[in-house]
Amino acid sequence: MRRGTFPRRTVFAGLLAAVAVVYLCLVGMVETFTTVRLVEGWVTLGRVLIVLPPALAGLLVVRPRTAAGRTEAPPPRVGIAAGAVVGLICGTITAIGVALVDVFPDSAVRAIFGSVTPGLINVLTFGRSLAVGLVMLVAMTIVVGALGAALGVVPSTARRPITVALMVVLLMGMLQNVVRTVLVQLGLPASWLYSVRFGGLTLVGSVVAFAAVAALAALWGIRGGDVKERLRLIRSETQPEGRRAALGLGVMLLILLLAVLPLLLGSFLSAVLGRVGIFLLMGLGLNIVVGYAGLLDLGYVAFFAVGAYSTGILTAAANSGSSLHPGLNFFEAIPIVIVIAVVTGLLIGAPVLRLRGDYLALVTLGFGEIARVLVTSDWLKPLLGGAQGLIAIPAPSIGSISFRDPKPFYYLALAFCLVAVFVAWRLSDSRVGRAWSAMREDEQVAEAMGVSTVKYKLLAFGTGAAIGSMSGALFAVQIGSLSPASFTILVSITALAIVILGGMGSLPGVVLAAFALIGIPGFLTEFQQYQLLIYGAVLIGIMILKPEGLIPNVRRSRELHEEEREQDAWLQAGGEPTATIAVGAEAAVERPVE
Repeated sequence: MRRGTFPRRTVFAGLLAAVAVVYLCLVGMVETFTTVRLVEGWVTLGRVLIVLPPALAGLLVVRPRTAAGRTEAPPPRVGIAAGAVVGLICGTITAIGVALVDVFPDSAVRAIFGSVTPGLINVLTFGRSLAVGLVMLVAMTIVVGALGAALGVVPSTARRPITVALMVVLLMGMLQNVVRTVLVQLGLPASWLYSVRFGGLTLVGSVVAFAAVAALAALWGIRGGDVKERLRLIRSETQPEGRRAALGLGVMLLILLLAVLPLLLGSFLSAVLGRVGIFLLMGLGLNIVVGYAGLLDLGYVAFFAVGAYSTGILTAAANSGSSLHPGLNFFEAIPIVIVIAVVTGLLIGAPVLRLRGDYLALVTLGFGEIARVLVTSDWLKPLLGGAQGLIAIPAPSIGSISFRDPKPFYYLALAFCLVAVFVAWRLSDSRVGRAWSAMREDEQVAEAMGVSTVKYKLLAFGTGAAIGSMSGALFAVQIGSLSPASFTILVSITALAIVILGGMGSLPGVVLAAFALIGIPGFLTEFQQYQLLIYGAVLIGIMILKPEGLIPNVRRSRELHEEEREQDAWLQAGGEPTATIAVGAEAAVERPVE
């Protein structure tokens, strides 16, 4: 370990942890989430937000680093001491901030930082006097910083089960409404796992959950490699017909699980899943444009608006606010809506055929804003309702079943999503999908090899628009009315966040990201006001730690990590890292780095 590098890293990590804690306090998340009890007793989500930054900073500060071709890691004692120092710096700066707040009048502080309330100070001082509470705060951050560093220096065989078990316990505490509802619907006792009086996991339930998950993770760490190898051998030895049968069986089991979800979750949570389905459709459509074809579209909300308003106009009653009201059935209107969206996609795609990268993103962003202006304009007010929007959009129905009810609407959204997944999956391995991949990797080379980039760009825009219009159609019939305020740039950003978080070009990744970004905030109503902040933090973390996404596409992952693998293989083969050192004014030689 080079002298001076590790101490500087330790101080920097402590400062970052302090900034994170202070920021979470100033935006009000710590006080707001104090009411969310994860484990009965002391553990609330607000207190977890206080200890999480120093723990993560302690974990990261002892992470092995590669320098000059060598992997460097501090000794365990030094690493744990560094974690304690990280916690000390974080806790001291936070305590100084609390002390400064106590010095100034309450009204003066509140005038600048509205979230700095007596309730927040009470949380940070644990309900004790200022001096005692601040000492407890600093001591707590020192302990959690040291624990985070200790977790970082233990072998991965122990670190991984502990980390997974902690994450699962915290997630079970946050999703207690979901898990408790499922247990009740299944007729299983839930009082041993969740406290009826205080809320959150019981002490017994948290210990049992932690032990069970840690044991399973440890067992997987021991046997997981063998299981993967056997599955790989079975897959390689199995005939294509057998692999297709196994894949079909897995898909059927997944569809069966999705079909019984409303029966387990009830009406309220089914409504959340219906909203997840709407944004999943948007993510699937944008994944074709961005993930498959590599066309960065920031105006995807235009297709969402086209689908919603087309459905509203074609199905709404005479008093909807539109001068055109054919009164079609929803299922009759959907093919027409898709055709309108495809034409719109071609009209938007045609002017931007020669643009790429940032220029394409800016132009499509402009198209999205044009769509928003048009739906609010007086010119189209007789058709689209202007700023008042459209009302009296009927719910689709089959017999006596109304699809506006949460459970039937979930099944309608699920059917649309399954169709979109099937279309995207078939396209990914087709001639069209391979042409899109070639365009994404290098458009000029693809064109030189005979790929008609104009044709396939228009096809990507048209296909993405068709799937995006279906999400707009579902949105229109779920709400029953439309307002221009629902079609802002934020919709495009949310869809793009789903694609990036899941992994560009990855269908399972898009599905998982839609559940993570839309479903979890829907289940946790306390997160609604901080949704954009959480989106930003998640995207930053993904870009730094896992740029290929949660479930990366194989080709995309190869593109991002091919250079790293080549460098690692060269070092393992005995290569010696070199640096270019200038000699004189005209020459340069490569010498080994010392």
